[in-house]
Amino acid sequence: MKNIRFYEAEKYKTADYEIVDGKIYKTYETGSESDDYLGLEQLDDNALAEKLKQVEGWECGAGEMLEDYLILNYEGRKYYRDIEDVGTDNDIVMVNMDDPSNSPKEIFVTSIVFEAEPDLGENSPSEPVISQYPFEDILDKFYVYLHDDYVDENTSDTINSYVEFASEDIEDIRAVLSILGKHVYNVDEGDYIDIKIEPV
Repeated sequence: MKNIRFYEAEKYKTADYEIVDGKIYKTYETGSESDDYLGLEQLDDNALAEKLKQVEGWECGAGEMLEDYLILNYEGRKYYRDIEDVGTDNDIVMVNMDDPSNSPKEIFVTSIVFEAEPDLGENSPSEPVISQYPFEDILDKFYVYLHDDYVDENTSDTINSYVEFASEDIEDIRAVLSILGKHVYNVDEGDYIDIKIEPV
């Protein structure tokens, strides 16, 4: 990764983002907008769970992911039960951890644009996918995660690659911004691969 610079995405100019520190923005993560992914967990309110089991209106889920569940829309939230467990001691009411109706989580984000280096094992800049390394090592080193992989920008720009980092801790975002203007790459150190971050 070379020629690493800040990328001011158009979305940062919307009401969903608040600039808090130079190149750092605050926003809220509300989870998945669909049932493409289910991160089910048991409802932690036992009294509500027992009440919901008695409510009429549970319907069989549709589609491969939901066909094994009964689903109830109740007071603006979806609830799930495993069809095979209904009427047994294992019958529990679950919620989707990524349901957008759950409380939004405050996070901090920033984005970078850089030139990939195929001669160092990275994807060609003309490929829309970001190389796993050294990108994954950056995530590990700075305790950040991928928030937006900018599919449109990475597909249309054959020279640069774009990525957004996120963390609940603003200090992690400040730390990851230290790679701006640096050269970041992996080096084979014999038994392991090490990330190098060097001034240009």
